[in-house]
Amino acid sequence: MTKKMNPEWLDFLKSTSAATAENSTLQSSNTVTAITDLAIIEVSGKDAAQFLQGQLTCNINELTASNSFFAAFCNAKGRTISTLLILKNNESFLLILALELLEKVIAKLRMYILRADVQLHNRLNNYCLMGLNSTDTSVISHCPGSDFEVSNHSEITVKIPVKANRYLLISGIDRAKQLWTELTQTQALAIAEPSRWRYQDISSGLPWLDQESSEQYIPQMLNIDKLGGISFQKGCYTGQEIIARTHYLGKTKRELFLAECDKTALIENHMHIIDNNKQQSVGNIISLQTDDQNCRMLIVIPSTASESNNLSVDNSTQDKIKLIAFQ
Repeated sequence: MTKKMNPEWLDFLKSTSAATAENSTLQSSNTVTAITDLAIIEVSGKDAAQFLQGQLTCNINELTASNSFFAAFCNAKGRTISTLLILKNNESFLLILALELLEKVIAKLRMYILRADVQLHNRLNNYCLMGLNSTDTSVISHCPGSDFEVSNHSEITVKIPVKANRYLLISGIDRAKQLWTELTQTQALAIAEPSRWRYQDISSGLPWLDQESSEQYIPQMLNIDKLGGISFQKGCYTGQEIIARTHYLGKTKRELFLAECDKTALIENHMHIIDNNKQQSVGNIISLQTDDQNCRMLIVIPSTASESNNLSVDNSTQDKIKLIAFQ
C-alpha cells in the first residue's frame, strides 16, 4: 500500500501543528499548504525523453526548464489512466500525480520500458510539495508569472492556473523545512488545510483522477486539450489514434465543467448528475471538495446538458447544482 507522506516531513509538520492547520484562515489571501494527496515519479535515463514522448499526450520536445504541462497518460483505448503535471529537472523528468494512482502508474509505465534506458523512481520520500497562495509575489524569489511556468532555484516553483496567484513548490526535505519556517514565521502566512488547496484546484479546473475515475475518460473530456496538455502534431503515443480522431472529427461527447452546490453533507465523489428536465443521468462527479459555505465539484457531462438550468446530484435529497466559470 502506498505510504501517505514522507515520514520525516510529516513529523516536522506535526511538530509545527501544520498537519491539523490549527491556525488556518480560509479568508486569508496569503496561505501555505502542505500537500498530502499528490506524489512524484522521477523518470531518468538516456531514453527518458523518447520514452515519455511515446506515452504522454504532451510534446516532450517542447518541455524546457521554464515550463510544464498538465497532461495525460492513457491506455491503448485513449482512456486517461492518470492526469499529471510534468516538468523537466536537469536531465530527468518529474511527474506529479495523485498519490492514489502512484503505484498503478509506475506499474503501467514499466510495461512499456522493454529494453529502453529508462528508470522510474518513486520520489515520495525525496520531495515535499507545498501550495502557496499569495497576492505578494515577493514572498518567494523568482516567482513565475504565467500559467504552468516553472522557476527552478532553491526550490522548484510552478505557477498554477487560473486566476488566483497560486504556486506549487517542490523541494527536498531540508529546503522544505526551511521554506515552511520562512513562510509561516518570517512571512507570517496563514496555514491552510490540504482540503483548501483541493478546493482551489477544483475551482481552477484541474482534474486529478482517482482509482474509480482512472481509465474512464479520454483526455478531451477532462479539458486536457484546453489546458495545453495535448499535442496533435507530435508522433504516435499510447492512445493517440482515438484521441486524435476525436479531435479532428470534433466529436467530444462529454466535457468537464465546474459546478457548485450550497449543500455539502450528502454529496459524494462519483455520484451521478441528473438532468431533471429529461429525468435521466447525464454524467458523473469526478472530484469534489467542500468548504464552510458550499461544495464545488468537477463534473463530466455532455455540452448540451450544460445548457440545462435544472441539474442535480443523484443523492437522497436531489441537491441542485449550478455551473460556474473556472476560477
